[in-house]
This record gives sequence, C-alpha cells and structure tokens, in this order.
Amino acid sequence: MSVVSYTESGWDTQEERWDDWEDEEMNMPMKCLFCTHMFQSPILLFRHVKQSHGFDFLKTRTELGLDFYQSMRVVNYIRTLGMSDPNFGNVSGFVLDGSEAFINDDAYLKPAIAEDSLLYALDELDLDDTASVGSCSADSSARTPKAKDPESPRERELLACIRKLEQQVGLRERENKFIADQFDEYRQMVKRQFYDGIDTGAKQDDSSVDGNQPEEGSDYYFNSYAGNDIHMQMLQDKVRTEGYRDFMYGNKDLFQGKVVLDVGCGTGILSMFAARAGAARVIAVDNSDIIHKARANVIENGLDGVITLIKGRIEELELPVPQVDIIISEWMGYFLLFEAMLDSVLVARDRFLAPGGLLAPSASYIYVTAISDTEYMSDRANYWNSVYGFKMSAMKETGPIKEADVDVIPSSAVVATRALVAEIDHGTTTPAALDFSSPFVVQATQDATIHALLGYFDVAFSCVQATPGPSREDLESAVYADGTVTPKALWKQPESSMGGFTTGPHGTPTHWKQTVFVLREPIVAAAGDELHGHFTCKKSTTNPRELDLEITYFHVPAAMKDQPELARQNAICQKYQLR
Repeated sequence: MSVVSYTESGWDTQEERWDDWEDEEMNMPMKCLFCTHMFQSPILLFRHVKQSHGFDFLKTRTELGLDFYQSMRVVNYIRTLGMSDPNFGNVSGFVLDGSEAFINDDAYLKPAIAEDSLLYALDELDLDDTASVGSCSADSSARTPKAKDPESPRERELLACIRKLEQQVGLRERENKFIADQFDEYRQMVKRQFYDGIDTGAKQDDSSVDGNQPEEGSDYYFNSYAGNDIHMQMLQDKVRTEGYRDFMYGNKDLFQGKVVLDVGCGTGILSMFAARAGAARVIAVDNSDIIHKARANVIENGLDGVITLIKGRIEELELPVPQVDIIISEWMGYFLLFEAMLDSVLVARDRFLAPGGLLAPSASYIYVTAISDTEYMSDRANYWNSVYGFKMSAMKETGPIKEADVDVIPSSAVVATRALVAEIDHGTTTPAALDFSSPFVVQATQDATIHALLGYFDVAFSCVQATPGPSREDLESAVYADGTVTPKALWKQPESSMGGFTTGPHGTPTHWKQTVFVLREPIVAAAGDELHGHFTCKKSTTNPRELDLEITYFHVPAAMKDQPELARQNAICQKYQLR
C-alpha cells in the first residue's frame, strides 16, 4: 500500500494547498477551544463552549469589537493555553475584558493547531449582534463579513438593515469577493511572518531549496494516492485484500462492538470490512484527496452511520474519541519498509490504542535468499550491452550504489535457503528500531551460479490472546507441502483466529513483488556452499520514505564451513538504494 507517514512540519508553499484548505476544512471536525470534544459545526462548538466552559465567544467578540484578526488571535491563544496545561479542559468561566495584550499580538495569527478548521469557520458564522450562540446561524447568505464589528447600537441597527437589503438584491458576489480578499490577506500575512521566517528568528534550511528534494513536505507522497489507478492495483491484489478481509470476517468476535481506527484508509475498503465485521464505530484517516471518494463509497454502501472519515496526518489529528480498541492499516511498501508508513501506524498506536488493544497486522518478517536467473540478468542487467545492435554501456549502473530492482521472480530461480533479517513486533517496536542491521547465512540447495540476493516479506495477523510467535529457526525453515512459506503455519492458534500472507517467490505474486539485489559478480556455488553476510537497511538521508541498503557478503565453500573466517577476507560490500 501505502499512505502515510513520516512526520513533517512547516508551512506549505503551494497556493493550491491554501485553496484546498478552504473547501476541505469546512467538512472537517472542529475541536473545542478548551477540551477534546469534536464538532461538525461551529454553532454546536460555541454552544458547548458557552454551556460547558462558561465562555460566550460570540458575545465577547461583539462586545469587545474584535475584528477578524483579533478573533483569530483569541482562538489561537486559547488553544495555546490548552497545549501547555493538561487540566485546561476542565476550565469553566473563562473571561476576556479586551485589555489582554495577545489580542493585538501577531504571534497569535499563526494557527496553534495545524489546519484548524475553526479558523475559517469564524468567518462563515452569521454573527447576530446580540451575540448569543442560540441565535447564530451558519447560513452564509445572511451575513456580511467585516474587518471589525460595529460598536454602537445605531451602527448595529443599520448593519442589520444592510444585511437584509443585500440578501434581497442578491449581492452575494460582492460578499464573496470580500470574504476571499479578507482571508487572502490573512493567508499572506501568516505566510510572510511565519513561513518566510521574517521577524521570527527562524533559519531557512538550505536543503529546502535543493532541487533533489521531494515535493514540498510530503505532498508528493500523499498526492500519489489521490488517483484511482494505484488503488485499483492494490484492491485487485487478492493476497493483500482478501488477507485483511478473511482476518476480519473470520474473527468477528474481536470486532463486535469495538472502536476501530483505519490509518491510511484509501478507498475505505478496510474500514468497510471492519464495519461489516461488527465494529460499533470506525474512524478512517487519510491525508490524500482519495478520502473524498472514500466518503462517497461509505455513503453508497450505507455505512456512514458507522464510519467517520477524517482527512489529515495521523501525527497531528485529534480523534473524536480518546482511545480505540483496534488499529487496522495496510501500510506495507516494497521490501516492507519502503514509504515509511509504519512510522505513522506506530504514532497512532502510541497516541490512541487502548491498553490491550489489537494491531492488524501484528507482526512482519523480512527475508533474503539467493537466486540464479539467467533470463532476468539478460533482460535487465545485460540489456544495455546490445540495444537494437548498439552498445549503451553508459546506461549501466557502474557507480558505488546500485538501484535495487522490484520484480516478480519465479520460484524456480531460488537456489538457496532463506534467512530472516528482520522480525518486527508491531505492538512493541519503535520508529528508530525500523532501521536494522542483521547477519545472515543462506545455503545453496543445488549447484548454481548465484546472480542476486532476493528480499521479500511476510505479515501475520493475531488475536489478543495469541501465543508467542515461532522461533527464528522455525521461521527460516518452515514450508507448506505445496512450497508456500508463511508464518500462518507456525502459530499455534485455531485457523479462525490467525491469518497472514507472504510476498515471497513461492507464494501467489502480489503488487509488492520481490526486491532484487544484483551481485557485483556472479558466484559459482555448489550444493551445500553458504553465503555469509550482513544486511543493513536504513531510511534514506535525503528522503525518509526511501531506503538505503548495504550488503556485505562472502562465499563459504562447503569444505570451509568450519572455518568461515578464512573466506571473510574476500568479502564484498555493496550499497543499494530503493527509490
């Protein structure tokens, strides 16, 4: 899959993202100024603020004559107080008298919460000048936005007349232009003061203007999941989609009445599986624009009463519930860790998963083996030797770093045992631990010329009561009678309580394929010979969603098995990148 997550921060420089904010935030839940309650409309939010926290925001705004910007500052100031005081949610009787310095402090024009939909909603309210929450309306056709509220009763009376006249003669065009101009001014002010670093002491990172850097923030990543094609490819991967479906449908007792969080929901398929499995509530999160189509899918299937969809980064969002019972996510990328979305799932786990909660999937495993594939080498590695009769040696990768290839390799090309190089418990691992380094040994199962190492992964689902997983030795050696390798065979649980799948060459091909690490020089091995080595995988320093890999290896003939250190002097170190 993929969708989300390495945590980024900063202001987006793309103008279209500001425009998207207007349309999307109007459909986003709004967080209370004081506590964690979420609301779909500003009317309900301000009614709650008045009744539960004793602060009549709208009345205060009118009585103090707060203009558009001052109102923004009040919201951001209150949110800032809540961030520094864990007990702030219990506040009642909050009062402003207009003398507070922050009301005119431009530092509070910067949103305290990223993508705070309430800020835009401020200007969408019809602020009746009696300023009571009960009498306000969200109907934008009955309001006249203003830079400053009227101060005298006469002015209020005149303004009310003007509103009615404007509504009658249809002066909506002028009204909308005023709103756009006013809010655009606010945007530009924020961008000048906070994005460009003016008067903030912020230093601009030179890397931000490097032409080799990815698109602003990780928009390039989320935008890649906005179209249909990538989702069709994933949905048509039966190993992937049916693996999740079968786990949820086969374990409905785990989902019955539970609150489920779907991280990176895409089209909403996993959320709908969870709803059909009996979940009482499903919260689906995605930072891609695919969320809008997912919402339509949910409504079309009559599940909008169960599934709530939220657009945004899971690292920054506040959910409408304090905890969830289950987190589901299809976060895997090529070689498991490409795209770094597991990092986001771990953030969701630490922020929202209730004690004893369930992660699905619960564990993953990365393996390497060796392959001999003359056809592959001819098609890929040696292609540039003769292109329609011409040599193109300059096109070959001759530098110190090679691109790892992603392809489907037939099981007949595998000529060695497999070695487990990473075992990840999703319930306990940390983002830092996802960078790993591991020794490995694979043994040739036949006489062969080894052209490359092959990497792939397996994932496992387990219920809360699952027994400890298989040993490393079992994982490396277990094979089904039909040649399929999967952790599912190794867990001592009833079939209905477990699930899992492999992306290896012995299983049904998946959209993840396998990852090929071509060796600098082929190794001629006899059956029983071994390949010893060390495998290192880390996030790229230039783009944390990509991978930098290093493999050190050496050939140990069967006759030297007892003295592998003698062969170590011929060790070769190769670097690869997965982009």
